[in-house]
Parts: sequence; C-alpha cells; structure tokens
Amino acid sequence: MSDYKNPTGGTPTFDMIPLLMANLLEDNKRLSAKLDAINRKISESVSNNNKNDDQRMDVTEAQKYIPGHPAVQTIYGWTSNNMIPYHKIGKRIYFVKSELDAWLSKEQHKSEEDLQREAEEFVNKKRRNYPL
Repeated sequence: MSDYKNPTGGTPTFDMIPLLMANLLEDNKRLSAKLDAINRKISESVSNNNKNDDQRMDVTEAQKYIPGHPAVQTIYGWTSNNMIPYHKIGKRIYFVKSELDAWLSKEQHKSEEDLQREAEEFVNKKRRNYPL
C-alpha cells in the first residue's frame, strides 16, 4: 500500500485530508491493477483447461490415457462395438479427452439380472439367425 506516514504520528488533521485522499486513490489504482492481472490469469487458466478438455487424441494417446492402459486392439474393438465415444475423420479415429473423462466416470455396473437378460437376448438373437 502507500508508504505515506503521518508526520504527527497521531490523528490526521483536516489539512491532511487531500493528501490522504490522494494516497487512498493511488492505492486503489494499484489494487485494481493487481486484481485485473489476477482475473486475466484466472481467465487464461480456465480457457487453457477448456482447451485441454477438448484435446483430441489418437488411439495410442487414448491407450496411454485410459486407466489400465488397454491394448490398442481392445480400443479398436470398443469403437467397432460403439462402447467408447470416438470420432472418425476419414480413416482415422480420434478421441476427445472430455468425452473419455465422461465415459470413464459413468461407472455403470450391471446387475446380475441385467447381465442374465442380455445373455438371453444375445442367445435368442443368434438362434434366430441360425435355425437348427
């Protein structure tokens, strides 16, 4: 803040009010400048975090990012079964970091009943395609 010291060491006098106000205004300007700089840094940090969340990854980068580091072939299998969010541009497959994070945080666990029902549906579907 201001380096101004009261020469009398006591209570400011009426004659000192203009000088004190000038010091307060100067301190206010410096604080405002510092707050503006802090707000800019926060805004830059937030925008950089958003850019990182929208970061594109290829299959090998996604393989390194996903916990457990599944095999690249496993990730290709997940994409062909639409089990993982991905984007295809031409012949290349890309993953978006924020989408992978959302997919990883789902933590969906199927109950025994759901698994049994899905297994029965799968078997019935296969039986219809291959009559005995």
